[in-house]
Amino acid sequence: MVEPIVIEGQRAWLKQYGAGSRALALGLLSFVARRFQLDALRPPPHRGGDAARETEARRLGELQAQGINVPSVIGSGHAALVLEDNGSSFNTCLRQADDAGRDRLVAAAMDAIAQAHQRGAYFGQPLPRNLTWDGEKVGFIDFEEDPLEVMDLAQAQARDWLMFGYGVAKYYEQRPQQLQAMMAAAMDTAQAPVREHAHALTGRLQRLARASMKMGRSARALAHAIIIVHGATTLGVLMVLAVCADFLADGQLDILELFT
Repeated sequence: MVEPIVIEGQRAWLKQYGAGSRALALGLLSFVARRFQLDALRPPPHRGGDAARETEARRLGELQAQGINVPSVIGSGHAALVLEDNGSSFNTCLRQADDAGRDRLVAAAMDAIAQAHQRGAYFGQPLPRNLTWDGEKVGFIDFEEDPLEVMDLAQAQARDWLMFGYGVAKYYEQRPQQLQAMMAAAMDTAQAPVREHAHALTGRLQRLARASMKMGRSARALAHAIIIVHGATTLGVLMVLAVCADFLADGQLDILELFT
């Protein structure tokens, strides 16, 4: 749970970590990822309480040392951190922007991810809801899990692109070529293993993409995203990723509503 607080006139955020668990669901997701060679989708351990707090504090420290725009830890307690504010919700900014504004925001986020990767950084879940915008810089939040516990750096960076692509695809349903062009440009700086891994994953999901084109609007958007990012030789696995990200976000498979 995260809630805003005020410290000496400045807004901050109190993040409290509940219990972990989800062992059965995480085990199932891990089995699927291994079975179909979707290594970038293997779920890292989802801890709770003080273990989650320690993971996030460590990850924030590592990313700050790499020059990444993440919030500083300004206090801690039992299963809780107090974090500085580093901008408005990126998701809200995307919803409120017009097409040109969205292109600028998405391009800025892609550039921030690409630059971070060049420094050896990785994120885990850079979905729009886990990004911030202060009018000039993109920021990153939510690091209670560590993908490097179950994959290597190239796979973790490929996972970042997959997550981000899934998160922004819905804003480009009518302009898929624009998103593909931006993705291709952003991935020019990625290491070859990252591009190759992401492209291979996307290729394995082409059949799922074609089947999803016959479903509802949200499913079609996911299908478009798979096709777009495969064409950009970058992202992929968005159908399975959608399930993983959806469940890991709140413990519920909201995506099942796509099929009703």
